Amino acid sequence: MKRDWELLRQQLTDIEEDRDPFAAIPTEPRWTSQTEAEFTREYEEYRATEAKICGHLEMLIDNGYVDGLKVMRGSDGHFSWGDFGARLTMNGHDLLDTMRSKPVWEQIKSTAQAKGIELTFDAIKAIGGWALKHVLTA
Repeated sequence: MKRDWELLRQQLTDIEEDRDPFAAIPTEPRWTSQTEAEFTREYEEYRATEAKICGHLEMLIDNGYVDGLKVMRGSDGHFSWGDFGARLTMNGHDLLDTMRSKPVWEQIKSTAQAKGIELTFDAIKAIGGWALKHVLTA
């Protein structure tokens, strides 16, 4: 799975605003009247969406940006999850504050790309201060 910073930014915002971070996971498809090929396609799309959303929430949890959520991977590749009062940690609030402003966020991304720096949690924090100054003086 490739890390999607826009999804991470949205998930942080959803948690801050008390929205369900799992809401974008569709209902698991059931085999009813569709063909086997249609069901297989629907199921693969479902699994891909589930993996992307849960995988990104896992990153936020594992790195200490979110608390009150649990994401578990089964040996069969399925995910289970639970929400026990999701909240941002202080580091989560700091990260979201760095990413929240559209001009600052765009400046962080363009600076990283221009300098050949991969976006990481640490790079975002480091470039964020500079980007804020740059946006304010522009």
